[in-house]
Amino acid sequence: MFKMVMLAILLLLFASFANAAQSSGYLDHYGAFLATHVRGGVVNYAGIKADMARLDATLALMAAENPETLARPDRVALYINAYNLWTIRLIMEHWPGITSIKEAGSFLASPWKRSLVRLGGRTLSLDDIEHGILRRQYPDPRLHFVLNCASKSCPPLLSVPYRGEVLDAMLEERTRACLNDPAGARVDGGRLRLIRIFDWYAEDFGGWDGQWGFVRRFAGPALGAALDALADRRPLYDDYDWSLNDAPGPWTSALIGANAPSSGADAAARPSGVGRDGPPSGLAPGLPPLGDGAGSAPAAMPGRP
Repeated sequence: MFKMVMLAILLLLFASFANAAQSSGYLDHYGAFLATHVRGGVVNYAGIKADMARLDATLALMAAENPETLARPDRVALYINAYNLWTIRLIMEHWPGITSIKEAGSFLASPWKRSLVRLGGRTLSLDDIEHGILRRQYPDPRLHFVLNCASKSCPPLLSVPYRGEVLDAMLEERTRACLNDPAGARVDGGRLRLIRIFDWYAEDFGGWDGQWGFVRRFAGPALGAALDALADRRPLYDDYDWSLNDAPGPWTSALIGANAPSSGADAAARPSGVGRDGPPSGLAPGLPPLGDGAGSAPAAMPGRP
């Protein structure tokens, strides 16, 4: 009996180590790819064109991951990373000769509805990940600031992957950085002007009357003082630049710290100010566990045009 128990424990430990090694391998490859081809939120698609073998090898490692076996923060990080890397792969199907991700779709289907993401033995669309999984099963408005749609107005793509052990800190840092950048939020002419994500996904931020409070939570001193002085807190929304993020766009201060070191998993995992063990809170509080509808068709939710 004792031998059987010990054997079971050893098998569990082996499975855990194997899964950890697999996850580390995909993250290390992905981190090296990002460090090579993403700088200051700008993606070097010409460089990727000459490096397609590495892109596809990284996607294959990612596809071998089974989200169901991962802890919740690692699972969410995997979905974020898959969304961002498969968006790049979608662009590369048409590059050069493409100026916007919208050109990667067709008259009948948007690029976000194409079934192209291979993950854990399933094939998903980008909308499946964003709406059917992340927004439905892990409702956290900070996720909008880490999903990148290959466009200049989209919150910048980092040159490091998202990692479960520090995911909450990375979500917090990215949201704060984007909202303290004029491209994300600013007070202009006595009105609050926001990135159009707040318009498309208004319900995620509590409607227009909840958006001021969300921005105020993350505002630095200058923006906070301007927000407090507003007589009219109703937001206005900026136009969205859908041109490819292959050149600098409207983002400025949000790019500070975007080129974190990537030589080694520990360095790549830690945004500025995050300790080796990460934040004590794990993922954002209140997120529900993954339900039975993992990967199901996304709900009919308003969103980008």
